[in-house]
Amino acid sequence: MALLAAALVGCGRGGDAASGHPNVLLVTVDTLRADHLGAYGYSLPTSPSIDALSARGVRFAHATASAPETAPAAASLLTGRLQADSRVRRNGHRLPPEVTTLAEAASKAGWSTAAVVANPLLIGDYGFDQGVTHFTHIRRLDGLSDDRVADAAIEWMRGASAPWFLWVHFMDPHNPPAADPEWSAGFTYPDGAFGDDPPLPRGSPVELRVIPSGQWQDGADRLSQYVRWYDGDVRFTDAQIGRVLDALRAGGQEARTLVVLTADHGESLTEHGELLQHGWFVYEPTLRIPLVVSWPGQLPSGRVVTTRVSGVDVAPTINELAGFGLGPDDLLDGTSLVPCLLGDCARAEPVLALGGRDNHPLALYDGEWKLVQTPGKTPPTPTERTLPIDGFPTAERLELYRLDEDPGELRDVAGAHPDRVAAMRARLMPIRQRLRAFGWGWYPGSSIPLDDGAEAAR
Repeated sequence: MALLAAALVGCGRGGDAASGHPNVLLVTVDTLRADHLGAYGYSLPTSPSIDALSARGVRFAHATASAPETAPAAASLLTGRLQADSRVRRNGHRLPPEVTTLAEAASKAGWSTAAVVANPLLIGDYGFDQGVTHFTHIRRLDGLSDDRVADAAIEWMRGASAPWFLWVHFMDPHNPPAADPEWSAGFTYPDGAFGDDPPLPRGSPVELRVIPSGQWQDGADRLSQYVRWYDGDVRFTDAQIGRVLDALRAGGQEARTLVVLTADHGESLTEHGELLQHGWFVYEPTLRIPLVVSWPGQLPSGRVVTTRVSGVDVAPTINELAGFGLGPDDLLDGTSLVPCLLGDCARAEPVLALGGRDNHPLALYDGEWKLVQTPGKTPPTPTERTLPIDGFPTAERLELYRLDEDPGELRDVAGAHPDRVAAMRARLMPIRQRLRAFGWGWYPGSSIPLDDGAEAAR
């Protein structure tokens, strides 16, 4: 703690490495489930580089994405704001210039800034280049791209003046599967891991309970095949992350570099009808993400934090550790995790996740309890394509899960715990009203109001 305190004292404004200002390497991985990493208990060797980073740093066992799709979740990671304040509610929305990003704060404070991203939803057209002096978009072609992401990141690090801020967004775990079979060679799955492994149907990009057409691979219709490909893609991306970290070490910069690794969101394999996709719901497969923070000599190694935290906490944490100078008005929703890194972790603000699709589900966590609220007049499933004049004839839906006893969210126990549902809903409703205050109707361009019952109407 003394070492960290000494480092933080000098982190007021950027300068050179000797002044105590760290480099910052923010690594985000698209569509990365925490539970498919060794550090999070997965039995297959998909993530030796991430596992080693976790052993050198602090691992957050229960980190939650602010959204189950890329643009809003990434906006939260970079700004410390939830969707009502970042203005990025769903993919394709632009991050507005009045919202301050980590890169903008770093640049203003004197850091060199760069970004290397492989997801086309995170490019300058959508405002994700704000504050970035050197921005590189690696276009994903008919195969793997994360080796080229790593190449570009390593090249920039080698020539960058310290202190620097680099955001690297890897893409390959996202569909469609692309890994060479060598990356999953030797992966042995437990008997019964895929049930009877029946053929899975193929569908359009907007259907549940089918493999979306963008994910479908000719000659493959079994879940086991797709999970093996997903794990192979994770293993390939992990190797590229390892190359970046090795280059950091070889360049003599490891000791003065704060490394934060996380994901924008996870991926559903079959859970809740989301076959090999994400974005529809706010269940754990698409929300639970890895979060690892490492700074050799300044932060503990091997610590595991069990308090639930949010992706929206990443920006305030980096800001405090690096000393970028963002103030409370810049980071409206996130909470710095520095106390958690040092062993005193308590969170007063609720952890939230908001779905970006037209059914607008909102999840609120309270310890091991999770409430999922879907307002009325929204589609009974998010794939509904017909727009009724007065909204759908659906009432507000409330689901309650006890995650420590039911991590798969298979048993909705809302009926057995009405008092807890009411208490959690009372915490949730002001948040829903805040979202609505920013003009969030039921459907883009529609004046149909969400319907949360009498309390919401008042």
